[in-house]
Amino acid sequence: MKQFFILFLLSLLAACSSESSIEEALVSSEPVVNELTIKRVKKIKEMFLTIPSPVETAELFFISGAEYRSDESNPAENVNRYTTNGAKALNLGVYGADLSYANVFDQSQESMIYINCAKKMADALDISSAFGVETIERFEENMNNRDSLMRIIDDAFWIIETHLKDNGQDYLSALIMTGGWIEGLYLGTKLLEKDKPNEELMHVIAAQKSSFRSLMNLLITYSNAEVRAVEKEMKGLENAYNKIDENAINPSIIFEISDAVSLVRAKIIR
Repeated sequence: MKQFFILFLLSLLAACSSESSIEEALVSSEPVVNELTIKRVKKIKEMFLTIPSPVETAELFFISGAEYRSDESNPAENVNRYTTNGAKALNLGVYGADLSYANVFDQSQESMIYINCAKKMADALDISSAFGVETIERFEENMNNRDSLMRIIDDAFWIIETHLKDNGQDYLSALIMTGGWIEGLYLGTKLLEKDKPNEELMHVIAAQKSSFRSLMNLLITYSNAEVRAVEKEMKGLENAYNKIDENAINPSIIFEISDAVSLVRAKIIR
């Protein structure tokens, strides 16, 4: 889904004057909205540099030696409970992460369940073209090709981002990112065993401090009530990450992060 973040970055860039570069915009006396656009571009750049790609996430799962746990994903029956656009966007991100999670472990049946969940969320946001008949058919035809499925998922989220950009709803893109990031971290923490936590997995979770900081810095640039509410809910996770020393991993802090992200995630999918 890194392609999604790239397009989100490009869509924000497009909001600046086509006559000037980002550097020129930074020193010019533009309206406040353009200053915010530039600020968001910086935050997306930071996220792009720090957020793990689906392939990197897959490697994390395999390195940990964990087995697929379908009970940790957002239940498909929850798909009809989200009524606001913010909740739909957050859970589109969540279901996108669950879809990637199932795909990583070659769970064909689960993958089909979660692509249909993602489709319902996209349809609810009036972006039915993202998971149209052709996309679903491509998904079914490539069910045994993990790399092809990842590209299909990327293509769908590319369509979503284009639609949101064209309709001036980039705050929903930020919420999709947030939902996907939270679900990815949540699934990662659920691979930990309390009695004997995987050392490398703990380091990877600790290393997400940078991407988390970038995500928070992005969210605070929005005045949208649903974005601000999510940012507020993430304060406990922020407090936990502030205790992290990546050079000396403390398992108790990692499990504090696990508890904190579980609370945020529970409120997102409720």
